[in-house]
Amino acid sequence: MIEVDLPYPHAYLWPNRRPATKQAASARVSQHRTWAFHATMADPAWRSFVPGASVPVHIIVSRKAAGVYPDRDNTVAAAKAYLDGIADRLGFNDRLFAAPTVEFIPLINGRFLFQIGGAPR
Repeated sequence: MIEVDLPYPHAYLWPNRRPATKQAASARVSQHRTWAFHATMADPAWRSFVPGASVPVHIIVSRKAAGVYPDRDNTVAAAKAYLDGIADRLGFNDRLFAAPTVEFIPLINGRFLFQIGGAPR
């Protein structure tokens, strides 16, 4: 299993938010995809990762200090750029990812922790 720790996605990546311009949203998507690509390398297990027919994905969400927890569907949508970057680093198409499961934890630090390819903790 690989664990990738990333910051809370920018507001433009959430489905109910409207970006100022399409270019601004595109820039944020690209930025988040790059972050995920590089953060995947922090877990040494990425080098030996071999995807199966379906790769399980579990997202653990620690909300920001202000605000409530988002709903699960919006969380998965906001994480799309991150999942693309992780799949890029692992060398396969993100279509191999199974439907992500989402868990909310009480810790308040505004982080998304992705567990790829293993049973959730």
